[in-house]
Amino acid sequence: MRLAEIQIENFRTFGEGDAAFRLTLPAGIAALVGENDSGKTAIVDAIRLVLGTRGQDYFRVGEADFHQPPDGGVARNEIRILLRFDALSDADRGAFLEHLTYLDGKAHLFLHWQAVAGSRGPSRRFMTVECRSGATGSGPALEASARALLCATYLRPLRDADQALSAGRGSRLAQILQQTEEIESIGEDFDPAAFPKDPATLSVLGIGDFANELLGRQAGIGNARARLNDDYLARLSFEGDTLKGAISVSGARGDRSARLRQLLEKLELDLRDDGVADPPPGRGLGSNNLLFMASELLLLSQETDGYPALLI
Repeated sequence: MRLAEIQIENFRTFGEGDAAFRLTLPAGIAALVGENDSGKTAIVDAIRLVLGTRGQDYFRVGEADFHQPPDGGVARNEIRILLRFDALSDADRGAFLEHLTYLDGKAHLFLHWQAVAGSRGPSRRFMTVECRSGATGSGPALEASARALLCATYLRPLRDADQALSAGRGSRLAQILQQTEEIESIGEDFDPAAFPKDPATLSVLGIGDFANELLGRQAGIGNARARLNDDYLARLSFEGDTLKGAISVSGARGDRSARLRQLLEKLELDLRDDGVADPPPGRGLGSNNLLFMASELLLLSQETDGYPALLI
């Protein structure tokens, strides 16, 4: 499935009639080239409004998005965006069965997105938004499950790619790796009852579980725990209490998905010259963004359902 056509009316710089925006897209990668303030960002944002985006990127139409005629006329109160998808696979046709339109024997998916500005409340203006299918927009509304299959990946301009690929809780790198097939499929799980002869045969999660087990059995940690309990906790406890302190790895008893996520959050990704062990200092924004885009493409390559769109 591919995005074949975009039509935009009354959205930011684009008006209606002859001033509306219409574009037929070729298959594959499409690059928008134009002068500043010519509407390139508006085109990308229009696609985001219709498809929605993955992750924590939330975007909705605002009052300033309604087209203001250049002659100073009244701002329009209705935005209309049309997306047409062609070259649907069998899986695509099955997923969007009730939303398809057949022209000349070929299946197409039309999405008509509309936002209407209503009355103004005490603090904001109320808006009605809907997305319907069909060649003329008279088909059924697109349900949440269908829209989830269309969600795009959006990379913000001038984003901090270096930060996104650094280690830390909730890192984007960990999210990408957790969805990568090889992370789960290569290697064996760790069995506490049978220590592995070669740790290299373990899976990513198996290595983490093995390391947690070794830490729990490490003599230094055991001696520190014994001193804590015998020399201090026992003297501070009430007579008859049998309290004992236990040192364990945080999250080691969590479910499989949580343990893997915490392990992957310890990883970071940086650029290095081929054959050089250490990364050079101060890579530029452009180089880091290339690495970030490659990472997002790795994630999109895992998608087997829906429309794997990447908006940059």
